[in-house]
Amino acid sequence: MCYQNSVVDRAMESELGGGPHVPGTPEQETQPEEILEAISRLPNDVLKDTVVIAKRLIDRTTAELACLVAELDTRGLTEIDEGLSTTAWLRHRCRMTPTEASGTLKTARTLADMPTILANALDGQVPARSLQMLSQARDRHIEAFELHEAVFGDAATWLSVGDLRKAISHWDQQVDYELTLEDTQDSQERAELFFTKTYMGRWDVSGGFGVADGNVINTALRGYIQASYLDPADKRPLPQRLAEAAVSIHRFWLDHNATVETSGGEKPHITVVVDYKTLVGDVDRLPELDGYAIDPETLRRWACDSGIVRIITDAESQPIDVGRRTRTIPPSLRRALELRDGGCTWEGCGAPVSWCDAHHIIHWADGGNTNLDNTRLLCRKHHTRTHRTDRRILVAAEP
Repeated sequence: MCYQNSVVDRAMESELGGGPHVPGTPEQETQPEEILEAISRLPNDVLKDTVVIAKRLIDRTTAELACLVAELDTRGLTEIDEGLSTTAWLRHRCRMTPTEASGTLKTARTLADMPTILANALDGQVPARSLQMLSQARDRHIEAFELHEAVFGDAATWLSVGDLRKAISHWDQQVDYELTLEDTQDSQERAELFFTKTYMGRWDVSGGFGVADGNVINTALRGYIQASYLDPADKRPLPQRLAEAAVSIHRFWLDHNATVETSGGEKPHITVVVDYKTLVGDVDRLPELDGYAIDPETLRRWACDSGIVRIITDAESQPIDVGRRTRTIPPSLRRALELRDGGCTWEGCGAPVSWCDAHHIIHWADGGNTNLDNTRLLCRKHHTRTHRTDRRILVAAEP
């Protein structure tokens, strides 16, 4: 397979009189369908080699981009022509994220002081992430890095990104152990989590954790989703599985904590106010949580096994009568379900009982009875899927 010249080569050709390169013209560029057809006809060994070559070209182009950004920054063109900092210009014109733009510029500004590393990077021998890590190492210990730059330049051509990270960490400790210890402690102490509701009611999550705490969270999330990988029918992407795991782990804590209480002796809980006609589907109206609309099937799934309190209100929605809270699945029935089902009853799942909700096959709001014959244990994933697909056929559990 033939590759076009790099962006720098094409720019040089245009400068030397080869004519400007016009992207998208059929005469100069292979069409997407032709590329895909050519790829589909590659022999196996050629295909593997070509993947390696393509990755090397990406790394080479990343180094070239850093060189271009360094020159752009040196000339101050973005400030002169558009009144923007180099970082802001990269975000605007190159559609980079703030972190990507800042990282690209920081790496670019160190290239002149890393000649061996730069030469190997421009040859495509240094992964883009390795180049960024070496740039950060250089900024931490400028004088010491200058002495070892050639060694790092060679090591970066054959060490994996993970192994290079370890090598840099060991080098950091040898150069200045106290500073490295201080940075490590600071990273652990600067753990932060932002959990913010947007104007549409959706929740955005961001933040950062130190190495130790991050590994605790990662182990819990990855441990939870292990079972989902055993289900060949589950084609959901990893981020969606991790999101489900995060919700399920927090629900487990809410269901099983025995020490934390809030005012009035109530454990932490979620309160949903919904009128009966909305719950049973007699009216086309979305239930609300904290004033934001939620999926009706999510509410019905929650209502399968929850505490229900009847509240009668007047015409102005002021409570005039409040009944006792009752559980839709009493503890005795839950124990019987766990003994009978032994876990999720979805075919091929087998998630443990601690992961499971008690599901009404015919929902109680539709007249279904709350008894063993009309209930089954389902893990959160399959409980959600059952409500969304209205599946009624479940694997019969052994009595």
